[in-house]
Amino acid sequence: MPIASSKPAILTLVVGLAIAATAAQADQQDRPALSLDLNALEQVGPACRLVFVATNNTGVEISEMSLETVLFNRAGTVERFALFDFQALPQGKTRVRQFDLPESRCGDIGRVLINGVASCKGEALKGNECMDRLELKSSSKTEIVG
Repeated sequence: MPIASSKPAILTLVVGLAIAATAAQADQQDRPALSLDLNALEQVGPACRLVFVATNNTGVEISEMSLETVLFNRAGTVERFALFDFQALPQGKTRVRQFDLPESRCGDIGRVLINGVASCKGEALKGNECMDRLELKSSSKTEIVG
């Protein structure tokens, strides 16, 4: 096949891939999500305060949500388990929640694991949406995984 005749085919392929990538990106952005950002860790006396920013874009009201968390130290060893009660998270709204861990140094926390959902309630919820739609991010120096 001459090179000149393959140019339209290559152009068609490139345009097709660009359209597919744009559609996939739009699909990802339109996906209902529950965004959870580990925004800050602050030492408050003998306690470490974890500050989370939660945004509910799931399409439904969450009347109650509690997350099972595991905190790892800098060496990667489990430091403690904690249950964080995020309370109600209204649809389309952002809420800031903070949790104090007594007798804990923020500098010792290397990673936070969302181990599971203890509670996820709302009129239109089946129960697994809080974990299935959870998108984790850390604006702090501490990693958050799930």
